[in-house]
Amino acid sequence: RTVELPNKLQCLLVSDPTTDKAAASLDVRVGHLSDPANFPGLAHFCEHMLFMGTDKYPDENEYNTYLSSHGGGSNAYTDTEDTNYYFDVLSDHFEGAIDRFAQFFISPLFTPSATERELKAVDSENSKNKQNDFWRSFQLMKSLARADHPFSKFGTGNMETIKDCDETGESVRDALLNFHKTFYSADVMKLAMVGKESLDELQEFAVKYFSDIPNKDVGNPTFPGNPYPTSHLGKQLSVVPIKENRSLDLHFPLPPTRQHYKKKPTNYLSHLIGHESAGSIISYLKKKNYANDLWGGQARSCSDWASFQVGVDLTEEGMEHIEEITEVIFAYINMLRSSGPQEWIYKENLEVASNNFRFLSKSRPQGYSCTLAERMQNYDPGDVLSGPYLTTEYDPDLISDILGYLRPENMILSVTGKEFKGETKLVEKWYGTEYSDVKLDSSLLEKWAEIEYPKTELHLPEKNDLIATDFELRVPSSNHDPTQPKLIVNDDMARLWFKVDDKFGMPKLNVMCTLTTPFAYNSVENLCLTKLYVACLNELINEFSYMAAMAGLNSSISNTREGIEVSVSGFNHKLHLLMDRILGTITSFGETMSQSLFDRMKEKHVKSLKNFFFNQSYHHAGNATDIILGPISYPYEERVVAMEEITLEDLLTYSKAVLSRAYCEMLVHGNSTAEEATKFLDVVKKNLNYKKLLKSNFPEDRIAMLEEGNDYVHRFREYNEEEANSCVQCVFQVSVGDLETTCLVNVLCHLLSEPAFDILRTKETLGYIVYSAKKLNAHVVGIQFIIQGDANPPDYLDERLEAFLETFRAKIVEMDDEEFGKNKQAVIEKMLEKDKNLNEESGRYYTYICRHTYTFKRAAQLAEGIKESVGKDEVLGFFDKVMRKGGSGRRKLTMMVYGKGEAMPEQEEGGRVEIKDRGGWKRTSRLWEGLEQVDFST
Repeated sequence: RTVELPNKLQCLLVSDPTTDKAAASLDVRVGHLSDPANFPGLAHFCEHMLFMGTDKYPDENEYNTYLSSHGGGSNAYTDTEDTNYYFDVLSDHFEGAIDRFAQFFISPLFTPSATERELKAVDSENSKNKQNDFWRSFQLMKSLARADHPFSKFGTGNMETIKDCDETGESVRDALLNFHKTFYSADVMKLAMVGKESLDELQEFAVKYFSDIPNKDVGNPTFPGNPYPTSHLGKQLSVVPIKENRSLDLHFPLPPTRQHYKKKPTNYLSHLIGHESAGSIISYLKKKNYANDLWGGQARSCSDWASFQVGVDLTEEGMEHIEEITEVIFAYINMLRSSGPQEWIYKENLEVASNNFRFLSKSRPQGYSCTLAERMQNYDPGDVLSGPYLTTEYDPDLISDILGYLRPENMILSVTGKEFKGETKLVEKWYGTEYSDVKLDSSLLEKWAEIEYPKTELHLPEKNDLIATDFELRVPSSNHDPTQPKLIVNDDMARLWFKVDDKFGMPKLNVMCTLTTPFAYNSVENLCLTKLYVACLNELINEFSYMAAMAGLNSSISNTREGIEVSVSGFNHKLHLLMDRILGTITSFGETMSQSLFDRMKEKHVKSLKNFFFNQSYHHAGNATDIILGPISYPYEERVVAMEEITLEDLLTYSKAVLSRAYCEMLVHGNSTAEEATKFLDVVKKNLNYKKLLKSNFPEDRIAMLEEGNDYVHRFREYNEEEANSCVQCVFQVSVGDLETTCLVNVLCHLLSEPAFDILRTKETLGYIVYSAKKLNAHVVGIQFIIQGDANPPDYLDERLEAFLETFRAKIVEMDDEEFGKNKQAVIEKMLEKDKNLNEESGRYYTYICRHTYTFKRAAQLAEGIKESVGKDEVLGFFDKVMRKGGSGRRKLTMMVYGKGEAMPEQEEGGRVEIKDRGGWKRTSRLWEGLEQVDFST
């Protein structure tokens, strides 16, 4: 139901009596394009500040504490023209959350102390992004817009732009108050609510809590149209990236397209330009060894303009043929122009979209409410649910009009690669991106505008014969167990778990299969061979699997620690055809594999491995932790060397051995009978014809044991010399995850999460990334903290974490029974939260299968264990034992990553055990006991 309140706030109400979580999202039609010139980033800063207390609830942390204690969470984001706020909470506590949420838009405090502290958080967020190629590229394109267009602004903000006072003496707090007063008006807001209450009750909530939002009749902000005048187009950029990226991007500004959502002209074009079947742009470029991937589609959709982008992930050879690759793209576009729009393509896409919408899976309330609030800004009320999916009007003239903008003279051509290092002449202001731009020669533009290729090389895709037409639902048998899958095959070669869908009523099926082999991960060389083998398999099936994906059938071939995983999912009608094709590709690998494909995939993977060294600091800390503790993990330095040494002959030899002995474990879940499920397993056995995997060859995960009463530390410098952020990751290793221990860890992690963020991130402003959670290394459970920021050295971050733990302990001691009970109940209800769709249920089952515990009812067991056995005294005693300094069972490992400018101590002086050799430490350590094997005979 859509309603409009007297203050002109439009509300979309969704009643779901079965939901265990409720959610709401409010979208404000104001973003960083509306930033005042003297405070760039103010809209983003305002978003941060609304969480920091209101007149009715002045405690800065009231909102987040309420959500956390009732099993919920929240977030927000600022875009160019929108700022979106959203939360979820256990359904019984929706009204209290709505009350607190609504106050953001009625009476925020913007206190001076919070303003000063949160400014540091915004600055830290910007610092986190400065070495990120996505943000650098986005800001570079903004900087090329005309200076008087707001798209040219710097939207994130930092200490320099959101300063205490501007040149006129206006304080940032006054600017915040004025910004909120000016733009936060009910008439430009959209509210979406999802709850178990009736529509009438939800409407009462909306009226009661949101009617007091002031309506100033400000209207949606307006902007001056295309930010790229003709003089800014017909250019080529040469851009130096941070990572080992090579790419070609064609940017075409368009008139606004939002009003055409019922016709979706850009969707028609993106479907064809981004197609990957025979005759497509990317198929041609792959054959030439010029590219790995391509995408084409609408990149931006603003109220006053839009843009279409074609992006190509290039090979090294491709970097040497930029002109030819651009020529191929325009040859395809020119072919589309000469062929004209094809109604059969429109109808085919409509059929697929209609099937997808008809059988759309339920999503989580928080994401759903956020999406709905966004859509309400751009779709008519009656189209908010279906608008993104259905194309209800075919307009070939409009398609041709949009295609008319995809011309060389209406383009910015951007080429990114480290090859340009030292050759560029310009530096972007906010991120320091090095680049050059030159006008493209008019004769080249004219050539591209007229170029044609033979239709044997570039042509429209064939009709898709994989679109499902049979949607008949299978019926569960009389002995069906609704709580877990049934083991229907169990022998020396395979194990098959099966469950027919009895909850969602969808003609969809998930088939997940792990082929266990000792060769997949037993050395760094074999790890690299497995990754390369899987990548080549995915390439060999790509043209077929892409057509399948267009019809709603998805596939994946991936590597795991235990072997190779093959998965297919989607409409069950023709899913077996996709599995047959994948297995056929595996068996014919030696005959179809080529040197050019090998070279391209090897280059891509070497590049990917090298790019690890430019990831965020906390990623580097996490990798170091996994190397030290296990299960088996190999240093990226060694992975690069091993990958570079692999030859095609090595890969072909490996492909014959990797699945020569194997064990298949499969889950078939969804719209299927047991007989149909068995056929999937039979076709795997028949095609691969593998031998029995010997018992001693089954991989076993063993985790290094930190000794009780010891603190360990491992220090290293950031790989990226320009990375200003430092990081600590602290892992408190507990034990093998028995039921009692896991119950205590889950409750303790829940209690830690919100105050850790509040104190370490919000109050002490140690960094933008502050995170605490349960950590599972194989079957060994622990608790981890991550803090990343650019203002303090890792040693100080660790000190503040230890201080926080003492503050946290005092908080638990002071917590009354009612407050503890609320938090305990939140954990229980999270454990019992219902699966929202088939994929969630399948994923839950498959997780336990891959862990080899097969404890499909684990969540219910944990909920019962927490209910019966976990009290405040038990949690406090557990905390004192495993986390508090001096605790008899404390096992703490701290990773310290030192960013640019931070001095690293030469030796450990804190009484901790220093680990210097991260790769060799596990070899001399005691190991946790292995996982006890399940006896299926019982």
